[in-house]
Amino acid sequence: MITREKYNRALDVVEAYQEQLFTYHSNKTPIEDWRKLRECSTRLQNILIGTWNPIAIKYIEDITFKNFMRLRNAGRKSWYEFQELNQK
Repeated sequence: MITREKYNRALDVVEAYQEQLFTYHSNKTPIEDWRKLRECSTRLQNILIGTWNPIAIKYIEDITFKNFMRLRNAGRKSWYEFQELNQK
């Protein structure tokens, strides 16, 4: 039979696991926190943080040419602007 003490210890383990799982921080930069976001053109801002994002890019480091071009209103000029800002 499971006692209340065993149940509470098991619950503590599960809660600690969930806390560890959800507080994991990666070294990637979220698009909203990218410090160059306010320096770029309005078009590039709309492309990066726009609501129409079929591939759900969340981090700057995950953006590739292929993924970028799949975003709404994205083109080569915006890609070159992004590349220039991202390399500074």
